[in-house]
Amino acid sequence: MTPLVRAEILKLRTVRTLLWVTVAMLALVAIPVISIAASSGATSTAADDRSVARVAAVAVVFAVVLGIAIFGAEGSHGTITQTLLVAPVRERVLAAKAAVAAALGLALGVLAEVVVVIVGVPGVSLNVHNARGVLGGVLFACAAGGVVGVGVGALFHRQGPAIVVTLLWLLIAESVLVVALQDNVKYLPAHVFAAAVAGGESGNSNLVGSWAGVVGALLYAVAFFAAGAVLFARRDV
Repeated sequence: MTPLVRAEILKLRTVRTLLWVTVAMLALVAIPVISIAASSGATSTAADDRSVARVAAVAVVFAVVLGIAIFGAEGSHGTITQTLLVAPVRERVLAAKAAVAAALGLALGVLAEVVVVIVGVPGVSLNVHNARGVLGGVLFACAAGGVVGVGVGALFHRQGPAIVVTLLWLLIAESVLVVALQDNVKYLPAHVFAAAVAGGESGNSNLVGSWAGVVGALLYAVAFFAAGAVLFARRDV
């Protein structure tokens, strides 16, 4: 497994995908935090601290996109064939990709939180202790999101369609499904991940509780990985 993980890291070092994902994520975290610091006074409640810290949750979306790219780019460019000639056990290849995606997703979460803390502590007197639940949830969700991305990439086998469908689901589909599912929409993936980074103890009509969200995010990561592994094992390359 270790050589496969090293190979995945080497692949990422030879392309600019990781760089652009990181730069875009940092920009989309820094801009709203700086805006909040420039237009607002000091946070006065724990809820305010959690609200500011939740800006770092943008990293979860980028972790999913990066996970998709880790698998989907090889499918799009046809290099997955060479990978499987060297390592024919497909489950091990997918596991290596998932491990790298989880680690890089976690790293994205750390970077996002560093930006929030560096700007938020002096800018709005962010109390990190009050926001610890959000910050911990973001790190877990980023790692799980990377695994979800690899699973989605394996399901589609192509980077472009996988990213488009994922973004459409996150931005549109779940909002539309609220009409049909009502309170049950909180069990869908985006809502579960939102609960994981919410930082609160109790659920409401829109989200499950934070701990339930963490468990749900883990289950979704396992489910997407398993589904991708099954399809990947049966697909002709």
